[in-house]
Amino acid sequence: MDEALQKKLKNYVLWLLGHQEYSRRELAQKLQQKEATPEFIEALLDWCEEHNFINEQRYIEGFVRRHIAKKHGLKRIQSEAMGKRIDRTLLESVIESFEIDWFELAQDAYLKKYSNSQDDFDHKEKAKRVRYLMYRGFSYEQIDFAMQAQ
Repeated sequence: MDEALQKKLKNYVLWLLGHQEYSRRELAQKLQQKEATPEFIEALLDWCEEHNFINEQRYIEGFVRRHIAKKHGLKRIQSEAMGKRIDRTLLESVIESFEIDWFELAQDAYLKKYSNSQDDFDHKEKAKRVRYLMYRGFSYEQIDFAMQAQ
């Protein structure tokens, strides 16, 4: 790889990181798409880590924060993290450090969606509401708690 291309790819990575956090793996994929050599990718990503431009802990904290803001439950967060190949032990420690009340989050998600709807509903409507909260990643206990709120 010539020096001009290396500089261009380095600027590309810095531009990406200037807009949002990326994991090391995501950046490696983006560089592979630009046909960078594996040696250059490793060296560039090591340089980014040394200068704290990429930080897995910070990336995972942002990932979890975004999902909590979207009112997603633990199961949904874990599932999406698996899709991004996020380190499970690091994810668990970040989630634990946030001290999230999953029952309250489920209740918030439920009330946001159904706060101005009727209080009495049939079995079909109840099943629909349960599916909605399950899709968002909440357990049956959390869903039951959330639906009592109304």
